[in-house]
Amino acid sequence: MHDLIVNSRATSLSCRSWYTVSKTGLLILCLIAQLADAIDIRVGGEAGWTHTAQFQDVNAVVGDRLVFDWAGDQKNVVTLPKRSCDIVENGVQIAGPLDSPTAVSLNYSGTFFFSSSLNRQCAAGSLFAVSVTPKNETAEDTKKRHEEERGGSFQDLIRDGVGNCVEPSQDPSDSSLFTAVCYSPAMQLKPGQIEDAFYFLPNPYPEGNIVGVVKQTLGLVDGSSRQVPLSELYLHHIFGPSNLVVGEGAEFRGDNAEPPLAEPFHKVVNGSEFVSDMSRLVNIHVINTLGVAPEDVPRCIECWCTDAEHELKGKHGGGSCCSQCPSSALNTTINTYHLQFNVTYRVLEPSTTVKPVISYMMDAANGSIEYDVVQQPDKQTALLSLSGPMDARCPQTSSFGLVRCLGHQHIGGQCMRLINQDTGEELCSSCPSYGNSDSRERVGEESGYLVKMSQTVFDQPKQIQPGTNVTIESEYDPSENHFGVMALFFLDLMDFNTSCPGPVIATTGSAFGPDYAHHEGTAFGFYASGFGDLESGDELQSDPGRHVMISESIWQFESRK
Repeated sequence: MHDLIVNSRATSLSCRSWYTVSKTGLLILCLIAQLADAIDIRVGGEAGWTHTAQFQDVNAVVGDRLVFDWAGDQKNVVTLPKRSCDIVENGVQIAGPLDSPTAVSLNYSGTFFFSSSLNRQCAAGSLFAVSVTPKNETAEDTKKRHEEERGGSFQDLIRDGVGNCVEPSQDPSDSSLFTAVCYSPAMQLKPGQIEDAFYFLPNPYPEGNIVGVVKQTLGLVDGSSRQVPLSELYLHHIFGPSNLVVGEGAEFRGDNAEPPLAEPFHKVVNGSEFVSDMSRLVNIHVINTLGVAPEDVPRCIECWCTDAEHELKGKHGGGSCCSQCPSSALNTTINTYHLQFNVTYRVLEPSTTVKPVISYMMDAANGSIEYDVVQQPDKQTALLSLSGPMDARCPQTSSFGLVRCLGHQHIGGQCMRLINQDTGEELCSSCPSYGNSDSRERVGEESGYLVKMSQTVFDQPKQIQPGTNVTIESEYDPSENHFGVMALFFLDLMDFNTSCPGPVIATTGSAFGPDYAHHEGTAFGFYASGFGDLESGDELQSDPGRHVMISESIWQFESRK
């Protein structure tokens, strides 16, 4: 075991505690003590954050820092929501191979998990937990504070009920084709109120049957089944298992008229997969704008941050800044709404020919999900682009097919494109349409709202080779501020091996996947499982007000070379 060296920034040594943590004879962790209460926890001691070490759990208090320092480009830092090396589904990179050294301030209490995602180092022992407690607080105080800072426990964010589905209707011309019409539990909102919570949706599929999903559509209805306009209830986003609902926002009704995938391409679903409630957990974020003045609507539905929030969070808008909107309507009025989701599926027989597709998500904001478009009156377009290997998140060994592209943008969006960087070919695009009707009866045509995103659908899948470099482009109108916007691509892929059999991509500076040199997040990933791997007693490891498609980091980054 290496000798422990404790360095103090003060002339006299004063520290709360210091120790080594060892496993299989290796020095794992030492503390760099400071005169102040907060201390630096240097991960890996003298050796640093090395890929050859194994790490044990550590205790810390709010204000301490984890210091990750490594040489070369064969190490990164990711956070995980639980003690699991499911990097592809749940890992969020916070420091890339070129980001050494990185200091992570532990500003919140709770238990957090860190690892490296490169070269299968997580399974080899780099995964460890940090238990962070507030100073001078009891365990009960810690639990209470943790719930207050996170907006409540995970259970507090889950609404009661599971909704219901009407009896599936059979297509009169095709006895194997059925459509299930289902409704979420009630969402009850006062004028100006927001709701960003989790709901258990009902299971639209027959248990014990294998089905091919032909089409998925969404609607928002009130208690009388009236279709509700966006100018009354704005759908900021919905996200959950992709085989249950489509991850979308305000454009959802525009997709309803789009044709289904060409036969024989289907998402293949076993109805028994959705028996448990947790497998049907969906995040829905809606905003009631009844009585909100027209000039206040943009900042309301884009969730603009206050000056104090901007100073704290470093951004101008987004889900974590959403708050009650100013409304002139009576705040004693409670309106009841439901998400309506319709699924058309084909019951698959042994003789049925089907080509399965899987859902894949791409984020032009490099895993941050949300970003700000700051006003630039002299420009026509604000362009955000991101480049890297398309399969960096899950390396492949053979070609795979691109079947469909669907983009997601907010108001102000102009278009999204996916470009093969190696050849210059535009693989697909998805561009918005805006409504032009002031009539509340013309649902789906609301004036000034983004009501549709075009799709690119291929009858014959476009073949993508392993390691193909692609660029995502997102264009927004910068003539005015648009804060907390998104730029996501939802793809349907064929012949994509989700076991990730290819070699780990270790290209220095790569922008995507577990290996890109950026700390914001993970640009690509599956979203088929949604929140199904969470247990009912688990707590979310991110601010519940934030979009949880890919959990945003709550860490503050302080040191860079």
